[in-house]
Amino acid sequence: MKARITKRFLDSVKAPSGGRLRVFDVTMTGFGVTIRPSGRKTFFILYGPETSRRQFSLGTYGALTVSQARELARRHLARIVEGADPAEDKRSEQPSPSVSDWVEEYMDEVRRRKKHPQHDAHYLGLVVKRWGRRRLDRLTRREVKAEMRAMSKRGHPTANRWLASVRACLETAKRDGLIAENPAMGIRPFREAPPRSRVLSDDEFRRVLVAIAALECPSVRLAFNLLLDTGARKSEVLRARWSDLDLEGGLWRIPSPKSGRPQVIPLHESTVARLKAAPRESLWLIPGKDPSRPRADLRRPWDRIRREAQLEGVNIHDLRRTFGLHVARDAGLHVASKMLRHSDVRVTERVYVPLGMDSLRAAMEKTHQRRGRLSSEACGEADPQG
Repeated sequence: MKARITKRFLDSVKAPSGGRLRVFDVTMTGFGVTIRPSGRKTFFILYGPETSRRQFSLGTYGALTVSQARELARRHLARIVEGADPAEDKRSEQPSPSVSDWVEEYMDEVRRRKKHPQHDAHYLGLVVKRWGRRRLDRLTRREVKAEMRAMSKRGHPTANRWLASVRACLETAKRDGLIAENPAMGIRPFREAPPRSRVLSDDEFRRVLVAIAALECPSVRLAFNLLLDTGARKSEVLRARWSDLDLEGGLWRIPSPKSGRPQVIPLHESTVARLKAAPRESLWLIPGKDPSRPRADLRRPWDRIRREAQLEGVNIHDLRRTFGLHVARDAGLHVASKMLRHSDVRVTERVYVPLGMDSLRAAMEKTHQRRGRLSSEACGEADPQG
């Protein structure tokens, strides 16, 4: 974002709801301000070659006025032209914070920005346990790589997630001028096993429908039918409230899904009819034993469905994957991605819409039918009498 950085602008600009907002001044190249979700505003300069830009913090708005920050930026940029590096000068004058202190500061921001910060808290907690007293600028790429190898004993996915958290943490420290280079950058993640691709066959799907219809509890039957009808996540179904539904408009609004942003699911008329016929015993669609609280899980009824339907190697999330496959077959991959509410269609393609041999064989058959038809038409044009 670009703007003229003035007192009026900084007093009126709204803090972002997630992540940071960087604003570059239109009158002084390289001068800008970072606005955090907490409302804190930090002046900075950006300098160096286009391929390796460096950022140097000047101070926070409040401790500095805009005029003072501009003058500081002007002096530093003038020295940079002469060959100076303010970030290196500052590092040589001030000791780097400890790994523990930096992780604590970084996690404060992560908790404001992310809906589920517990994963970063877990992995960075391991970093603190290993290197907590170490100065941040003393960490080396070799140490990070060795620790990642040690983490791989817990499994490659765990090691890769650890690396992702560490890399993001250290990259923020680099942007804030606390370290010159990110020692976790450039380390390749381990190759992971292909994602789970189990979907229900048509015959299995029919048996599941029969098993669901045999369930005694109406709200549990409703829960499983919603999973099949909408492709929603189990947690979204269990936390759904009647107030989230617009049955006249055929819409279900999910206030806080996995992405953190409210989303809307269209409901088929048969699903709407099922919902209208369902008893309303609570503000929750799927109430627990205490009607004032939602049902905690569907483990026992799902185990019964699997037994009745004679399912092998199927978990409850495979119902969502099956929904995605059905939509992709009927309306294409991009529509399936929208229906599953993925931010990236590649996630849908890789994880939720596996194409089995039957699908590939059907596609091959259609392709050859088309070729045969075109070949016949071409031959007919070449030899009208033939």
